[in-house]
Amino acid sequence: MSSLQNKRAIITGGAHGIGRAIVDEFCRAGANVTAIDYDIKGLKSLQSAHKDYALSIVHLDITDRVGIDRLSQTPETFDIDILVNNAGVDLIYDLAVPDRKKWESVMEVNLTGTRQITEVIIADMLRHGRGGSLIFITSVHTALAFPGGAAYDASKHALVGLMRVLALEYGPKGIRANALAPGLIYPTNITTAELSCTEAERLGQRVPLGRCGHPKEIATVCAFLASDAASYINGAEIRVDGGLSIKNALTD
Repeated sequence: MSSLQNKRAIITGGAHGIGRAIVDEFCRAGANVTAIDYDIKGLKSLQSAHKDYALSIVHLDITDRVGIDRLSQTPETFDIDILVNNAGVDLIYDLAVPDRKKWESVMEVNLTGTRQITEVIIADMLRHGRGGSLIFITSVHTALAFPGGAAYDASKHALVGLMRVLALEYGPKGIRANALAPGLIYPTNITTAELSCTEAERLGQRVPLGRCGHPKEIATVCAFLASDAASYINGAEIRVDGGLSIKNALTD
Protein backbone atom coordinates (compact mmCIF):
# COMPACT_ATOMS: atom_id res chain seq x y z
CA MET A 1 0.00 0.00 0.00
CA SER A 2 1.35 3.42 -0.98
CA SER A 3 1.50 5.80 2.01
CA LEU A 4 -0.66 8.90 1.78
CA GLN A 5 -0.31 9.73 5.46
CA ASN A 6 -1.69 13.18 6.26
CA LYS A 7 -2.23 14.01 2.58
CA ARG A 8 -5.46 15.84 1.80
CA ALA A 9 -7.35 14.39 -1.16
CA ILE A 10 -10.52 15.07 -3.12
CA ILE A 11 -12.12 12.25 -5.10
CA THR A 12 -15.00 13.03 -7.44
CA GLY A 13 -17.64 10.41 -8.14
CA GLY A 14 -16.61 8.84 -4.86
CA ALA A 15 -19.87 7.19 -3.83
CA HIS A 16 -19.84 4.17 -6.14
CA GLY A 17 -17.74 1.76 -8.19
CA ILE A 18 -14.15 2.73 -8.93
CA GLY A 19 -14.53 6.02 -7.05
CA ARG A 20 -15.66 4.26 -3.90
CA ALA A 21 -12.75 1.82 -4.14
CA ILE A 22 -10.35 4.78 -4.46
CA VAL A 23 -11.88 6.45 -1.41
CA ASP A 24 -11.43 3.21 0.55
CA GLU A 25 -7.80 2.79 -0.57
CA PHE A 26 -6.88 6.39 0.19
CA CYS A 27 -8.48 6.24 3.63
CA ARG A 28 -6.58 3.06 4.47
CA ALA A 29 -3.36 4.68 3.24
CA GLY A 30 -3.77 7.48 5.80
CA ALA A 31 -5.16 10.32 3.68
CA ASN A 32 -7.73 12.87 4.78
CA VAL A 33 -10.33 12.30 2.07
CA THR A 34 -13.21 14.37 0.76
CA ALA A 35 -15.58 12.38 -1.45
CA ILE A 36 -17.72 14.35 -3.87
CA ASP A 37 -20.81 12.95 -5.58
CA TYR A 38 -24.26 14.03 -6.75
CA ASP A 39 -25.81 10.93 -5.08
CA ILE A 40 -26.45 11.89 -1.45
CA LYS A 41 -27.70 8.40 -0.53
CA GLY A 42 -24.51 6.84 -1.87
CA LEU A 43 -22.39 9.39 0.01
CA LYS A 44 -24.12 8.64 3.31
CA SER A 45 -23.57 4.91 2.76
CA LEU A 46 -19.89 5.62 2.07
CA GLN A 47 -19.55 7.72 5.19
CA SER A 48 -21.24 5.09 7.33
CA ALA A 49 -18.78 2.45 6.09
CA HIS A 50 -15.76 4.65 6.88
CA LYS A 51 -16.54 5.94 10.37
CA ASP A 52 -13.06 5.11 11.61
CA TYR A 53 -11.28 7.16 8.92
CA ALA A 54 -10.73 10.83 8.14
CA LEU A 55 -13.49 11.07 5.54
CA SER A 56 -15.81 13.94 4.75
CA ILE A 57 -18.50 14.02 2.08
CA VAL A 58 -19.72 16.80 -0.19
CA HIS A 59 -23.02 16.53 -2.03
CA LEU A 60 -22.23 18.27 -5.33
CA ASP A 61 -22.71 17.94 -9.06
CA ILE A 62 -19.37 18.92 -10.62
CA THR A 63 -21.20 20.70 -13.44
CA ASP A 64 -22.37 23.27 -10.85
CA ARG A 65 -19.78 26.03 -11.18
CA VAL A 66 -21.05 27.99 -8.19
CA GLY A 67 -20.84 24.88 -6.02
CA ILE A 68 -17.33 24.14 -7.28
CA ASP A 69 -16.18 27.68 -6.44
CA ARG A 70 -17.46 27.23 -2.88
CA LEU A 71 -15.18 24.22 -2.39
CA SER A 72 -12.10 26.35 -1.79
CA GLN A 73 -13.95 28.27 0.92
CA THR A 74 -14.69 25.25 3.15
CA PRO A 75 -12.15 23.93 5.69
CA GLU A 76 -12.44 20.26 4.69
CA THR A 77 -11.60 20.98 1.04
CA PHE A 78 -8.85 23.56 1.54
CA ASP A 79 -5.11 22.95 1.28
CA ILE A 80 -5.48 19.99 -1.09
CA ASP A 81 -2.56 17.72 -2.06
CA ILE A 82 -4.35 15.27 -4.39
CA LEU A 83 -7.27 15.52 -6.79
CA VAL A 84 -8.69 12.39 -8.40
CA ASN A 85 -11.03 13.27 -11.25
CA ASN A 86 -13.11 10.10 -11.35
CA ALA A 87 -16.67 11.38 -11.94
CA GLY A 88 -18.02 10.47 -15.35
CA VAL A 89 -20.99 9.31 -17.38
CA ASP A 90 -21.27 7.07 -20.45
CA LEU A 91 -24.23 7.48 -22.79
CA ILE A 92 -24.52 5.67 -26.12
CA TYR A 93 -24.33 8.21 -28.94
CA ASP A 94 -25.26 7.49 -32.56
CA LEU A 95 -23.86 10.05 -35.01
CA ALA A 96 -26.49 8.99 -37.55
CA VAL A 97 -29.23 10.05 -35.13
CA PRO A 98 -27.74 13.08 -33.35
CA ASP A 99 -28.94 13.77 -29.83
CA ARG A 100 -27.53 17.09 -28.70
CA LYS A 101 -28.72 16.63 -25.12
CA LYS A 102 -26.86 13.32 -24.77
CA TRP A 103 -23.66 14.75 -26.24
CA GLU A 104 -23.74 17.79 -23.99
CA SER A 105 -24.54 15.71 -20.90
CA VAL A 106 -21.44 13.57 -21.41
CA MET A 107 -19.18 16.54 -22.16
CA GLU A 108 -20.57 18.61 -19.32
CA VAL A 109 -19.66 15.99 -16.71
CA ASN A 110 -16.61 14.25 -18.18
CA LEU A 111 -14.83 17.31 -19.53
CA THR A 112 -16.29 20.64 -18.40
CA GLY A 113 -17.03 19.57 -14.83
CA THR A 114 -13.60 18.00 -14.53
CA ARG A 115 -11.95 21.15 -15.88
CA GLN A 116 -13.87 23.34 -13.44
CA ILE A 117 -12.85 21.49 -10.29
CA THR A 118 -9.28 21.08 -11.55
CA GLU A 119 -8.94 24.84 -12.02
CA VAL A 120 -10.08 25.47 -8.45
CA ILE A 121 -7.74 22.85 -6.97
CA ILE A 122 -4.74 23.98 -9.02
CA ALA A 123 -5.24 27.49 -7.63
CA ASP A 124 -5.32 26.02 -4.12
CA MET A 125 -2.15 23.99 -4.75
CA LEU A 126 -0.33 27.06 -6.04
CA ARG A 127 -1.48 29.00 -2.99
CA HIS A 128 -0.14 26.52 -0.43
CA GLY A 129 3.06 25.96 -2.45
CA ARG A 130 3.63 22.24 -1.68
CA GLY A 131 2.85 21.03 -5.18
CA GLY A 132 0.42 18.19 -5.63
CA SER A 133 -0.92 15.36 -7.75
CA LEU A 134 -3.74 15.55 -10.30
CA ILE A 135 -5.10 12.19 -11.49
CA PHE A 136 -7.60 11.79 -14.31
CA ILE A 137 -9.49 8.51 -14.62
CA THR A 138 -9.72 7.97 -18.38
CA SER A 139 -10.49 4.64 -20.06
CA VAL A 140 -9.33 1.87 -22.37
CA HIS A 141 -11.51 3.86 -24.78
CA THR A 142 -8.53 6.17 -25.36
CA ALA A 143 -6.79 3.21 -27.02
CA LEU A 144 -9.72 1.30 -28.52
CA ALA A 145 -12.84 2.57 -30.27
CA PHE A 146 -16.22 1.16 -29.27
CA PRO A 147 -19.50 1.37 -31.24
CA GLY A 148 -21.76 4.05 -29.78
CA GLY A 149 -18.85 5.62 -27.95
CA ALA A 150 -18.57 8.86 -29.94
CA ALA A 151 -19.35 11.14 -26.99
CA TYR A 152 -17.68 9.09 -24.24
CA ASP A 153 -14.56 8.27 -26.25
CA ALA A 154 -14.16 11.88 -27.37
CA SER A 155 -14.48 13.13 -23.78
CA LYS A 156 -11.84 10.71 -22.50
CA HIS A 157 -9.41 11.60 -25.31
CA ALA A 158 -9.93 15.25 -24.39
CA LEU A 159 -9.03 14.50 -20.77
CA VAL A 160 -5.71 13.01 -21.89
CA GLY A 161 -4.96 16.19 -23.83
CA LEU A 162 -5.89 18.34 -20.83
CA MET A 163 -3.75 16.21 -18.51
CA ARG A 164 -0.69 16.51 -20.75
CA VAL A 165 -0.93 20.30 -20.95
CA LEU A 166 -1.30 20.54 -17.17
CA ALA A 167 1.72 18.26 -16.71
CA LEU A 168 3.74 20.53 -18.99
CA GLU A 169 2.60 23.82 -17.50
CA TYR A 170 2.49 22.96 -13.80
CA GLY A 171 5.20 20.30 -13.49
CA PRO A 172 7.79 23.05 -12.92
CA LYS A 173 5.66 24.21 -9.98
CA GLY A 174 5.66 20.75 -8.41
CA ILE A 175 2.18 19.75 -9.53
CA ARG A 176 2.16 16.40 -11.31
CA ALA A 177 -0.66 15.43 -13.69
CA ASN A 178 -1.28 11.87 -14.83
CA ALA A 179 -4.09 9.66 -16.09
CA LEU A 180 -5.15 6.14 -15.20
CA ALA A 181 -6.99 4.17 -17.89
CA PRO A 182 -9.14 1.28 -16.60
CA GLY A 183 -10.16 -1.57 -18.86
CA LEU A 184 -13.10 -3.91 -18.30
CA ILE A 185 -13.81 -3.41 -14.59
CA TYR A 186 -16.63 -5.13 -12.70
CA PRO A 187 -18.64 -3.98 -10.89
CA THR A 188 -18.83 -0.28 -11.76
CA ASN A 189 -21.70 2.13 -12.32
CA ILE A 190 -20.31 4.09 -15.27
CA THR A 191 -22.78 2.73 -17.82
CA THR A 192 -26.52 3.31 -17.78
CA ALA A 193 -27.13 -0.47 -17.77
CA GLU A 194 -24.78 -2.36 -15.46
CA LEU A 195 -23.53 -5.70 -16.74
CA SER A 196 -24.82 -8.86 -15.12
CA CYS A 197 -22.26 -11.07 -13.41
CA THR A 198 -22.67 -13.69 -16.16
CA GLU A 199 -22.15 -11.16 -18.94
CA ALA A 200 -19.11 -9.69 -17.17
CA GLU A 201 -17.58 -13.18 -16.87
CA ARG A 202 -18.17 -13.85 -20.56
CA LEU A 203 -16.58 -10.57 -21.64
CA GLY A 204 -13.74 -11.00 -19.16
CA GLN A 205 -12.64 -14.18 -20.91
CA ARG A 206 -11.72 -12.05 -23.92
CA VAL A 207 -9.19 -10.05 -21.90
CA PRO A 208 -5.61 -11.43 -22.13
CA LEU A 209 -5.63 -12.08 -18.37
CA GLY A 210 -8.89 -13.98 -18.82
CA ARG A 211 -11.04 -11.97 -16.41
CA CYS A 212 -12.50 -8.60 -15.54
CA GLY A 213 -10.59 -6.28 -13.28
CA HIS A 214 -11.87 -5.26 -9.85
CA PRO A 215 -12.29 -1.62 -8.74
CA LYS A 216 -9.68 -2.20 -6.02
CA GLU A 217 -7.10 -2.98 -8.72
CA ILE A 218 -7.64 0.51 -10.10
CA ALA A 219 -7.58 2.05 -6.63
CA THR A 220 -4.20 0.60 -5.68
CA VAL A 221 -2.55 2.02 -8.81
CA CYS A 222 -4.27 5.35 -8.18
CA ALA A 223 -2.86 5.45 -4.64
CA PHE A 224 0.62 4.77 -6.03
CA LEU A 225 0.29 7.58 -8.59
CA ALA A 226 -0.84 9.96 -5.84
CA SER A 227 2.02 9.04 -3.51
CA ASP A 228 5.60 10.26 -3.30
CA ALA A 229 6.67 6.86 -4.68
CA ALA A 230 5.53 8.16 -8.08
CA SER A 231 7.33 11.50 -7.72
CA TYR A 232 8.95 11.29 -11.19
CA ILE A 233 5.83 10.23 -13.10
CA ASN A 234 4.30 13.20 -14.88
CA GLY A 235 2.24 13.43 -18.08
CA ALA A 236 1.66 9.67 -18.28
CA GLU A 237 -1.46 7.63 -18.99
CA ILE A 238 -1.12 4.30 -17.21
CA ARG A 239 -3.32 1.48 -18.48
CA VAL A 240 -4.77 -0.95 -15.96
CA ASP A 241 -6.69 -3.16 -18.38
CA GLY A 242 -5.35 -6.71 -18.13
CA GLY A 243 -3.77 -6.27 -21.56
CA LEU A 244 -7.05 -5.47 -23.35
CA SER A 245 -5.59 -2.47 -25.20
CA ILE A 246 -2.81 -4.56 -26.80
CA LYS A 247 -5.14 -7.20 -28.17
CA ASN A 248 -5.43 -7.52 -31.95
CA ALA A 249 -9.02 -8.11 -33.02
CA LEU A 250 -7.82 -9.84 -36.21
CA THR A 251 -6.21 -12.61 -34.17
CA ASP A 252 -9.00 -12.98 -31.63
